[in-house]
Amino acid sequence: MNKPINVVVRDAENIVFDGEVDRISSFNEVGRFDIYPKHANFISIIRQELKIEQAVLKVKKDDVGIFLGIDTLVVDEENLVKKEDAKSAQK
Repeated sequence: MNKPINVVVRDAENIVFDGEVDRISSFNEVGRFDIYPKHANFISIIRQELKIEQAVLKVKKDDVGIFLGIDTLVVDEENLVKKEDAKSAQK
């Protein structure tokens, strides 16, 4: 049997899940994908059935981090600002 994958799911304030799993299934802009033990390292923005706009998934040596509620940033000439703040500033 393969060694399990360590998963930590967190939002801006809390750890939502911290444990071991046999595999992970998710969706990104390309489609569905699965992660099994010894999967290649990668990072992807994921789309889930949870009520969140987006999240980031990072895989490295059977450790997976999922970060919920990641704000999209845009570059202003002087500052990094949240997407919503940039829209307000343009009005």
